[in-house]
Amino acid sequence: MTLRWRIASILACVALGVGAFAAVASYLTTATQLTSAIDTTLKSRAAAVNTPPTGTPDPGGRNRGHGGPDGAPTDGSGCATAGSYQPASAAQLVADDGTVTACIAGGPALPVTAQDRFIPSGMVRLRTVRIGGMRYRLLSTPAEGGGTLQLARSLAESDGVLGSLRLRLAALVAFAAALAAGLGWVIATRVARPIMRLRDAAHRIATTLDLSTPIDVSAPGEVGSLAASFSTMVGAVGRSQEQQRRLVSDASHEMRTPMTSLRSNVEVLGQIERLPPAERREVIADVLLDIDELSALLGELVDLASHLAAAEPVEPLRLGDLARAVAARTERRAERVVRVVDDTPEYELLGRPRQVERAISNLVDNAVKYSAVGTPIEITIEGATVTVADRGRGIPANDLDRIFDRFYRAVDVRTEPGSGLGLSIVDEIVRSHGGHVFARNRDGGGAAVGFTLSSTPAV
Repeated sequence: MTLRWRIASILACVALGVGAFAAVASYLTTATQLTSAIDTTLKSRAAAVNTPPTGTPDPGGRNRGHGGPDGAPTDGSGCATAGSYQPASAAQLVADDGTVTACIAGGPALPVTAQDRFIPSGMVRLRTVRIGGMRYRLLSTPAEGGGTLQLARSLAESDGVLGSLRLRLAALVAFAAALAAGLGWVIATRVARPIMRLRDAAHRIATTLDLSTPIDVSAPGEVGSLAASFSTMVGAVGRSQEQQRRLVSDASHEMRTPMTSLRSNVEVLGQIERLPPAERREVIADVLLDIDELSALLGELVDLASHLAAAEPVEPLRLGDLARAVAARTERRAERVVRVVDDTPEYELLGRPRQVERAISNLVDNAVKYSAVGTPIEITIEGATVTVADRGRGIPANDLDRIFDRFYRAVDVRTEPGSGLGLSIVDEIVRSHGGHVFARNRDGGGAAVGFTLSSTPAV
């Protein structure tokens, strides 16, 4: 079932439920009021019939207490005239011995129970009975002269009113449900239109793999937010694909040189028996150097392609602690002095510790590689900023803006080992933390390379 049908169905069901509840309540209220009105007229008529006549009583006394209302004349059976019982459609007197006297000619015989014959004085008993397939409202009350007076009024008229009311209420509820369904369809169509456009855009992207497909983000409310989020996601996927293509292209370009050299050396080794021992050792050394260079390049590529994509959780960290760990590790491996100057030892921020430590380690390794043996490396921490300084040859001015580019190597160091990916990894890590990298030459020689993170400080 589509979203439009669901919304239309839900609104129709709500309208049907509310309408049915209102209809039932209206019907029951009307039925109660009609029954109450009939009960009131029966009570009023019974009270009038039981009112003693104002004239001289019948010498025989047989009609005492059974005269008509306000002294109305009686018939020969002791009942008031038939018109005195209006609007009752049936009336009868039940004597103490159970004898029943019909008071309205042609009226139906009313049912009598033991409860009807023994009603306390001044009380009435009202109930609905069915006589000859018709419903009657029956009142029983003690008669003035003894016995029980019963009055009944047909419910045919009220049943007709209630039947007509049922049909009208049913029609009204059905119309309300249909109207709600129609309005729901119209509203759902308007609501679903931007969702359908987003669906179509997603289908086109999945079919054509064209991430430049335009996405309408002008819809209001949550739908617009969803479209904007989807557009952001598509843009991120597009940038990721572009980075992957660029990585493959750059990697293939960088691997071409060592692979060519390796191929040439292997071809030479095919005639190794003809080579002098010295030249043979030189060729083998070149092969091993090419293999080392390829291994280093592949390692950097793996780090760049997979290490940064690892789902490391964000947690509070202190840059000084990470810098000290890198310094201790570098001193053990490279036997170089690495000093850490932490101006803000208590400062914490939110980040991914392993990635940030990798960024600091790459900066330190770069400083070790391009500075003279015996000169110290200095790591300075100021809040969210890390600076790694050395006393090496420095960075040519033309290369300062490009040293963080992937596979970029300055002209004067292209003959030295390295892949040109170390600082690029630093840039990727820092940008994933919302920060930026920087590089500058130091007065007196050397370079200062670092980064500033702009992640949310830990509270």
